[in-house]
Amino acid sequence: MAPLAGGIIVQIKQTIIIAAMIALAVFGGCATERHISPTLSESPRTGLELKTPIFGAVFDGRATQDPKDAASQLQADLSRIYGTSIEWDSYFTKTPQGRVAVRVRIVMLGASFGSRLISSTAFANAVSSAQSSAAGTWGSVVGNVSAQQSVLAGSLSGEGWWNGAAWIDLEVQDYRSAKPISFTLPIVAEHRESNMWGYSSGDKAARIAWQQVSVQLTRAMDTIFRAVRDQEPLTFNKRILKWFKLNAPIS
Repeated sequence: MAPLAGGIIVQIKQTIIIAAMIALAVFGGCATERHISPTLSESPRTGLELKTPIFGAVFDGRATQDPKDAASQLQADLSRIYGTSIEWDSYFTKTPQGRVAVRVRIVMLGASFGSRLISSTAFANAVSSAQSSAAGTWGSVVGNVSAQQSVLAGSLSGEGWWNGAAWIDLEVQDYRSAKPISFTLPIVAEHRESNMWGYSSGDKAARIAWQQVSVQLTRAMDTIFRAVRDQEPLTFNKRILKWFKLNAPIS
């Protein structure tokens, strides 16, 4: 019986070693990162049509572009929502005089196990820079969006959690006046999940972070479009209608 018992023990040890090696292979390296596609579910914006469209561009600035079509997916959704009011061009094309450009840069999108992807200090500095550069009407755009950010406290550790993060830079250039205005507005969110469901928990952390950013992105775009629309010169018919509203006799 002794040789048989010894053989069983050896088999058990070998099984444990193999299981440990598989676990290391699964959870090592890039397996601790998860990535998602940046989709938007908002409906088309009626009533925000512009006579002179805004220049628009989307660029994936991540070191690891996964999925590869993230920028084209996001641009397709923005095009569906805002239609012909956006004139798409290369991200690096110079903004013409007399026009407004909005460039969307994907900085971060995904989840990491055990470490946070966003620096609270870097985010605070980016917001401060936007607030100091945005003048006039654009100041309220920055203020409204900055107040809705969802970033975890800098003291929180990411160890033992799936840390989801989404960061979009929204660069606005307004060259309609003699003094150009240019600022970059960060739109950021974090969300973390326990490792109860493994990779599914990582996907959920990334997805919820993106959902929060996507809401702020379309809200910021809506505000930008309204600001540009309200500053457009009135057509002849609209000027006549405005005159009658101001001068109509009171009954």
